[in-house]
Amino acid sequence: MNEPHATTEQTPERLPIGTLDGVEFDVVAWGPAQADVDFSAACMFEHEQGGAPVAGGLLGLDTALGGQLTALRASGAFRAQEMETILISLPPASLPARAVLVIGLGSPETLDGDRLRRATRVAMREAIRHGARSLAFAPSVLDGGHTDNAGLDMPGMMMDGMLGALRAEHAMATAGLAPPPSVQRCTFDVGAPRLHSSGEAFIAAFKEFAQARGQ
Repeated sequence: MNEPHATTEQTPERLPIGTLDGVEFDVVAWGPAQADVDFSAACMFEHEQGGAPVAGGLLGLDTALGGQLTALRASGAFRAQEMETILISLPPASLPARAVLVIGLGSPETLDGDRLRRATRVAMREAIRHGARSLAFAPSVLDGGHTDNAGLDMPGMMMDGMLGALRAEHAMATAGLAPPPSVQRCTFDVGAPRLHSSGEAFIAAFKEFAQARGQ
């Protein structure tokens, strides 16, 4: 039996987004090193933009892993190319998540909204493959030095990716080709200073998708 993992000392602020296809979506002020979920997903560029150091939640995750994440990238074992993944199935007890997926975002200089959408689809699919009931996703874009994100529509792209992957899994289950999706809660990681502004953007994106589907 696995040893119990750490839990956060203080309960982070959580803002509900809505429920669709049996999954509760919300936004939480934590990073991938604090996410108390079955399956935590974070993203990483091939290199930090402009030579900036790794920062924020991604730095916290790398620190919790003893620097192994950046070491794997430096060695070429994990290059963080677009949609390349590594699964940390035995995270240290200091991490609350029971498994951690790191998704490559490729070059920060060419980042666009569609790449974020694809990354969230990967996160949802892999969480379901893992049998996870709870999923947290951190885009880690700011952590990699990519600060000009106004034109990316990040909440919209991420909601689209998560819901698209979830719909595909439900279609597979309806066709009798796979069991029903396991995920019951999907959380987007957000830094505390951006929690409320990001929450509003996620809620607006969620409502748009729900209305488009007549729900």
